[in-house]
Amino acid sequence: MSNPIKAQSIFLVTGPVRGGKTTFLTSLILRLKQNELRVAGILCPGKFSSGKRSAFSLKNIQTGEELPMASIQDETGWFKYRRFWFNPEAFRLGEIWIREGLKKDAQIMVIDELGPMELERSGWSELLNILAETTIPVQLWSVRESIIEEVMKRWSIPPANLIHIDKLAVDQAAALISEKLKNTSAY
Repeated sequence: MSNPIKAQSIFLVTGPVRGGKTTFLTSLILRLKQNELRVAGILCPGKFSSGKRSAFSLKNIQTGEELPMASIQDETGWFKYRRFWFNPEAFRLGEIWIREGLKKDAQIMVIDELGPMELERSGWSELLNILAETTIPVQLWSVRESIIEEVMKRWSIPPANLIHIDKLAVDQAAALISEKLKNTSAY
């Protein structure tokens, strides 16, 4: 279990499935970078076919590098979890990207998205445990609404650290994060 004092820097960006969490994070990251803040981590933009999510890619926030992460199509060498096939290389490379962000003294680390896989102690679970113990001033983890209580309990994240995409505008979230950074002397 993480240290609750350190967990104060973890904000959960939440909303419904397919509700725009990644889009919100993308806009928020742009705003934070415009404020000359160092942001690292990963985004998982989705791809849609016939109105349903059919794939995800994994994108490095610092470099823009991207690779396939998950697909509804069976892919050789990938593993199946629920309705998607996952690329093990994406998890390997994603961890490298996050560790590089840690080495480059990121002020803000983004993890998009944690879900049922992480609650079952796979996916990004081990990496999230490590991040929960770091001294990164602010972390933004996207989480679907349906599992928010369980995530808050697992990583000792207080209710005050929820950013609900339907209740807070990007500029308000950026101001909240900037204020947190000022209070930690990490600006």
